[in-house]
Amino acid sequence: MENPILQELKKHIGKPYQNIRSAAGAHLQYTLQKITEGEVEASLHVRDVLTNPSKQLHGGMMAMLIDEIAGLAFYTQGVSTIYSTLNLQVDYLHSALLGQTITAKAKVIKTGKKIANVHCEVSNETGLLIAFGTTNLANTQIEIPAALIS
Repeated sequence: MENPILQELKKHIGKPYQNIRSAAGAHLQYTLQKITEGEVEASLHVRDVLTNPSKQLHGGMMAMLIDEIAGLAFYTQGVSTIYSTLNLQVDYLHSALLGQTITAKAKVIKTGKKIANVHCEVSNETGLLIAFGTTNLANTQIEIPAALIS
């Protein structure tokens, strides 16, 4: 079965991802690194605009990165309806400092007819796990518009 979302995302590997459908997600300016069905890896350079007053990645930006990459991983499966974030649990373990590049790796754990579960881990340049999150996505039963696929 053809998977147009997966094929579209693969076109952007190694480049700053410009085709983001989420205005908030576009603010992050992440780069897609690896994509397979159900899994996405992306890197993010911690810029000043993403930091808190102590020049660490703001917790809200970390949560947005996890939500964004988890969502992309989910949509690589070629689903036909829109799923929306139902909840997002984030555990912050260490800081990401201004100027560092971090890597987010998301993997779909389970996709059901009504709920999907995705896990995402974020590591720093040395491979240290700095945060992880789990999200449940709810099926809205709304078909994905063709304009959002290509």
